[in-house]
Amino acid sequence: MTRIAHLSDPHFGTEDARLIGPLLDFLAQARPDLVVLSGDLTQRARPAQYAAAADLIRRCPAPVLAVPGNHDTPLYDLATRLLAPWRHWAAAIGPTEGEWESDAALVVAINSANPRVWKDGLVTGAQLDRIAARMARAGGRRRIVAMHHPLEGPPGEPPSLAHARRAAERMAAAGVEMVLSGHLHFTHAAPVPAAPGILSVQAGTCLSTRTRNDGNAFTLIDLIPAGVILTHVRAQPDGSFRADADRRLTRHGTVWQGAGP
Repeated sequence: MTRIAHLSDPHFGTEDARLIGPLLDFLAQARPDLVVLSGDLTQRARPAQYAAAADLIRRCPAPVLAVPGNHDTPLYDLATRLLAPWRHWAAAIGPTEGEWESDAALVVAINSANPRVWKDGLVTGAQLDRIAARMARAGGRRRIVAMHHPLEGPPGEPPSLAHARRAAERMAAAGVEMVLSGHLHFTHAAPVPAAPGILSVQAGTCLSTRTRNDGNAFTLIDLIPAGVILTHVRAQPDGSFRADADRRLTRHGTVWQGAGP
């Protein structure tokens, strides 16, 4: 069984520092094969904030696949945002895109942050071509994409990703079955309406004080033969992290079905 710890939106610069140690302790006990960190590592893309994010990555007990979010490029430093938006990211974290694979899974990470718009995201045709080409060589592995902006918005609201329907349809055609994202600061898992063969898995904020009715939380994803088990892990009042819900979802053909809490 492959286990992925899906963390997002720590927003260093607004982090609750008392949670860092317990988060790392929980990860060490959970023993994931991969940690996905789906963006907004920093609050204002400042070097000190990047240094703190890089330290968290170094201390993780598994390989980390990290992608930027909109907060990881400067908001007020317009020249840097437009001319060299990922300078601080590259110096502290490395490439803005990457991939990880095992015998069971292939995870392709893409940068959906759009410095010109800043808040809303964008997936380009070239990125979708890359996903399709890489997934075509995945063999029997599970096909997963990680990015900051989700393919679907909050209930009743449009996605924060430009051309989200096109991206979902292209990913579905490439055989992608899950997209891991953040940005909205709440935990959510549901099939994408435009492409029900894709399960959208959104993680809350793991460390930031900028919580939105979900507290500080992240998700463990266990890949099982018929689908996935999603375990919601939440920070407790004493600062520890504990699993508080499991949800089993199965994929029948190209349709996801869920059961459990």
